Order: sequence, then structure tokens, then C-alpha cells
Amino acid sequence: MTVARSLAATAFLLALAFGPSAEAADYYVKTGGNDGLDGLSLATAWATLGQAADVVDPGDTVHVQDGDYQGFYLERSGAPGQPITFVAEGAAVRITSDNGTTPDGINLEGASHVVIDGFVVDGRTRAGIRAVLGAFVTVRNCRAGYNGRWGILTGFVDDFTAEFNETHHSVAEHGIYVSNSGDRPILRANHSHDNHANGIHMNGDAEQGGDGIIANALVERNVIHGNGVGGGSGINMDGVTDSVVRNNLLYDNHASGISLYRIDGGAASSGNLVVNNTIVTASNGRWCVNISDGSTGNRVVNNALYNLHGFRGVITIDPASRPGFTSDYNTVMSRFSLDGGDTVSSLAAWQGQGYDAHSFVATPAELFVAAGSDFHLKPGSPARDAGSAADAPPFDLDDAPRPVGAGVDIGAYEEQLVSCGDGTVDPGEQCGEAGLACADPCTTCSGCTCVPPAPVCGDAIVCGAEECEDDGQCGAAEVCAGCRCVNAPACASGITLGKASLTMRVAPASLRVQGEALIPRPWVGVDPLANGMRVVVDATSGGGGIDVTLPGGGGWTRNRSGTQWTYKDRTGAVGGITRAVLRDRSKQLPGLVRVTVQGKPAGLVLPAPTVTRTALVVGTAAECASLAWNPPTGPKPRCIGTSAKLACR
Repeated sequence: MTVARSLAATAFLLALAFGPSAEAADYYVKTGGNDGLDGLSLATAWATLGQAADVVDPGDTVHVQDGDYQGFYLERSGAPGQPITFVAEGAAVRITSDNGTTPDGINLEGASHVVIDGFVVDGRTRAGIRAVLGAFVTVRNCRAGYNGRWGILTGFVDDFTAEFNETHHSVAEHGIYVSNSGDRPILRANHSHDNHANGIHMNGDAEQGGDGIIANALVERNVIHGNGVGGGSGINMDGVTDSVVRNNLLYDNHASGISLYRIDGGAASSGNLVVNNTIVTASNGRWCVNISDGSTGNRVVNNALYNLHGFRGVITIDPASRPGFTSDYNTVMSRFSLDGGDTVSSLAAWQGQGYDAHSFVATPAELFVAAGSDFHLKPGSPARDAGSAADAPPFDLDDAPRPVGAGVDIGAYEEQLVSCGDGTVDPGEQCGEAGLACADPCTTCSGCTCVPPAPVCGDAIVCGAEECEDDGQCGAAEVCAGCRCVNAPACASGITLGKASLTMRVAPASLRVQGEALIPRPWVGVDPLANGMRVVVDATSGGGGIDVTLPGGGGWTRNRSGTQWTYKDRTGAVGGITRAVLRDRSKQLPGLVRVTVQGKPAGLVLPAPTVTRTALVVGTAAECASLAWNPPTGPKPRCIGTSAKLACR
């Protein structure tokens, strides 16, 4: 091998060991491109999406030009703040055949931190867009129609976002289907219509593994209509807890409106808030709001509800779901059910049970600009200013401010100030006219009303759910990361701990950590016999774990070749550590080390498996490696466990 070839091979191995480059790349795909080129410009664009899916790294963006393409199968992941993004550069980037591995258009398999933006995925065998066994996946601005089963499907995906999509005419099932134990989904501003079953379906599906619960979902500003000829609901929730459904418009759906229940979920759909929705159910539909199977503690507030069916009505609940149930400030018709829909009660009888004290009967003609087509409130609508401010969102379906005027309007739309910006300060105006301005830096002027915008991390202002903008706003031993206060890391070198595993047990106490890291040579402090080694297992937030520094000196020995250091102490006098081994594997790759640590730490408290991280400092502060483990439902490397046992692989 020549010197040049040797250097090139070494550089390639170093790139593999360190992982993706810090320099994000922009790739291009176009019809008529060439997969044999570099893909780094339109002139050298690739021809297929599969080529891009095979090479992208965290932070990379794939720009796809208008044209017809085979779908793609992605197994590679981005990273926090560095997603892999596939973006359609025009309105006619069409996926016209399945990806070749699964019967779907776009398939994300174990891929996390990915954004899919702007694709048209019609007529695929199973799903238009499918994502499973990942986390932090976003699908936006896509159109998925006439697909065999689903427009968009997820399974075991935490922190999934679907926004500004159109999902329609799914042949067998649903427009958007969030399945299995994936927490914190956001389903926002989608148009889901004319699907055979549900417009939006969330199902914890305990039989498939996990806890069978979808928690902390946010379903907002969706328009859902024409679904359900095959059954289901406009918004179907099986095993969904502690979630918010707000500012949605559901009309002309041929089954239920919003359903909270349990069939496949790991628990009933409890603790949810259904607020400021407009639901008008078709003449062949079921109930506007359906609560059953012990789905307790739900709240139904500020909704405009009407049913065109001959005898079904607005809210049905079974006896097992009534504990903790509240309902009020809704516009309704005088049809309710206290036995799951078997019989119908009047509003007066319903109020006699303690529900809807401030609600009232109103028809679509009284409420809306054009019943059936325009569900904005008409002038003089009885829903205007008649809602409760307690749970109302600060904006409406149009993303316009709420409240405007004397109070909160009932339903998905808030009637806006028509005189905003005319130069005259009118009642209800807070800003936008001469002499009026928002004093709170965490609000902005919208429609002459001061409303809180989405917080912007990095703008030096702590707003909304943000905890910090810089380290000084966090507590002792904490730093600000992503506008959250987290425990200061033991290692900030950027070197990843690879091929890692971790097991910890409380009783009998035991610890085993191992992993590999590439510590660039020449080494400064990598010599445990002289300088010792630090082992940290802790959490990004909260307590638990260990932080042990094994001192250099007599506890360590080194082999004759100088490639292995071993620490032994059966008593575990230092933090309970009984054995540690550091192997220099530079013959395989310059700077590569392998570390194994074992022990029996007394009084061990485990960090939570959702926030566990590991760091090994084998030399100076820069000669260290770390790994933040994914949570139990995330992709590998991830942790599972309880307060008694933790296992990470």
C-alpha cells in the first residue's frame, strides 16, 4: 500500500469511528439525475431517493425536484438539533411506486430525528408515509391520498409531529394513524377527509408491546370531514391519556365525532381535555362525543356540538366513565345519553346530573355563517363570548387570537375584531393601534390582541415552557441546553461512546459499564496508572447514578506491551468499583480504546431510564466519551428498567 493510500484508508476509518461529519450537507435529487455522481448540486444530482437514504447523516438535507419517484426506505437517524430532512422543492414531487422493501411509499424504519416535507404520496399499497421504532419524526406539508390502508402511519414513535398535511381517501382504514406506545404526538393543522374509517386514529395497542398508552398528545386545528363510512370517528382515541384536543372542526363524518374509549389500549382514555372544537355529525353518524370503557376524568368544554341524526345526540358516556367527568359551556342540542347511547336524555335531565350548567341549545343556522360550509360564527351568534376562559387556548383554528372582545367564543373559531388597524382604538383592542402596544415581551400583537407566540429558543427571552436561555438562569450544577436546564455533563468532548452497554441493579448492588471510544492521538493524559479514570452514570435531569474517580497508583497494573491497564480492588473501597480495564486498541484504529468497569456500589439509586447518560473520562477533560441513552420506547441505544434494575444496550 502506498503512503497516500494508507493515509486515505486511515482517514476513512477515522470518519467511521467519529460518526457523521459536523458539516451538514445539502444533496439534490432530480429526474434524469445520476446516482454515480456526488449529489451535491443540481448539476450532479442523484436520480433516486434510495441513493440519498443510504448516505445521509445528521443535519443533511435532501432537496427533491418536481417529478415522479420510487419511494425510499430510511434506517439512518439524525441527531438532536440536526435532523435528516427530505424536502420537496416544488408542489409536484410525487412518490409513484412503493419503496422496494416495504409496501409503502416512504418508510422510516428505526430512524429518529427525521423531517419529511412536501411530498405527494398517492396510491401506495399500504401506507403513504410510514414511521416505526423511532423518535422525533416530523411529517409536514405532505399530501397522501388513495393509499391502501393509511395516509400516514406511525408505530412506537415518541415525539411525532404531523402538521399541515392532507390525508384523504384511504381505502381500508385511516387518514392519520398513530399506533402503539408513542408518547407526545402533535397532530396539527391537518386536513383529513373522505377516509374509509377514522380521520385521525390514536391507538396504544397493548398487544403489540410497550405500555399500550399514548400520553400527552396534542391534537389541534385539524379539519376533519367525510370520514367513517366504514366506522370509527373523526378523532378516535384508544388508550390515550392526559392529552388535549382543541380547535378542531369536524363535520359530515359518518360515524362518531371524537371518541375516548378502550379496546386495544393499555388503559382507558382518561384525563383528556376536549376544548373549543366544532362538531357537526352527519345524518348517518353516531354521537358527537363518545366516552366509554372506564375513560374517567375527561373534560368537555367550550365546544359547539350538533348532530343531524334522527335521534342520536351530542354527548354519550357510560356509567364506568363518569367519575371525574366534567362538561360545560357548550352549545348543544337536547340529546344526551348516560348509558352509552342505549337511551337518550334531555338537556334538563343531563343538567340534573351536574353537567353543562352553563351550556345552551343552539342550531347551526343560529351559530354559523353558512351551516355546512363556513363554520365561523355569524354576527350575533349566541356562541360569541359565551365560553369559559379557564381551559381555552390562546388562538383559534385560523391561528387568530382568543379571546377577542368581552370573552371566549364557543367552538373552533373566535370572532375577530373587524375594525383592527383602522386608526381608532375600539373596545377589545390591546395593540395594533396608535398608542397601544404589548408590554409583555412574551406576547406579540395579532389582530389587535396580545397573544403568546410559540417560544423561540435562542432569542434571549424565556417564554412559555422554556426554562432558560443561558446557563445563568439554571440552578447550581446545571446548564442550559435546548432551553431546558439539565445537569452539567461530565464529558463535553463531543466524542461518542460506541458499542456501549450498561447494567445496574440495586439489590444485590451491581454495576457493569463497557464501551469503545476514539480518543485522538497523541494522548495527553490517557494513562490510568498515572492519572486514574472517572466513571459517571447519571441523568440529564433529576438524580441517581454514580460518579466515581479511580485514582492512579497502586490499584492499577499495566501489561508488558503497555496496551492494557487493569484496576482491581475486591473491597470496592472507591465507590464500590471492584474492577476496571482500559485496552489500547490502536493497532485496529489509532486512538481506539475499550473500557470495562464492574462494581458493587452500596446504596445505589438508579437514574430514570428515560434520561440516563454515561461518561468515561480516561485522560484529560478532552479525553473522554459519553452517550445519552434513548428512552425505553426509542431506538437503540436505549435503556429499559425500573427503580430496581436498569439495562441499556
